[in-house]
Amino acid sequence: MSQEKIKPVGEEQSSNPSFSADDVSNVRQDMGKVALVISVLAIFLLIIFYYTVNSQVNQIQEQVGQVDEAIALVEEIEQKLDNGIEELAADLEGMTEDLQALDNRVAELENLPAMVRNIVLGGMLEEMSQKTEYVGTQVSPEQQEKLMQARELMREVQESIEQE
Repeated sequence: MSQEKIKPVGEEQSSNPSFSADDVSNVRQDMGKVALVISVLAIFLLIIFYYTVNSQVNQIQEQVGQVDEAIALVEEIEQKLDNGIEELAADLEGMTEDLQALDNRVAELENLPAMVRNIVLGGMLEEMSQKTEYVGTQVSPEQQEKLMQARELMREVQESIEQE
């Protein structure tokens, strides 16, 4: 009885009409073909995936390059603005100095009438002093003394005018 229960493996297959040895062999060959097709498809998919990812990476690199260029332009603009601000500050300082010089000249011009007046008055006092000296040679000694006092007073007035 024990022998009846043990059957060789090949016998079971031969007794099963749906799976013959040729069918099993064909299935193995078909499975190999399917595996080969799947692996070729997988390689094609990997190649497509590689080129897609590569193109995306290239696009990202281009965008990063554009961002780098934009950053360089911004830095260049900032540098130019800094230089421009420094130049404007220097120009403003120069303008301030020019305005100060202009204010000084205006003040000199405002004082000019007083200076001209003082020059004219000084000339008149000098003329009067010379005339007093001449008259002093023509008058008595008492009168000469009074003219000398007048002449001394005119000299003091002339010196005070020149100091202004």
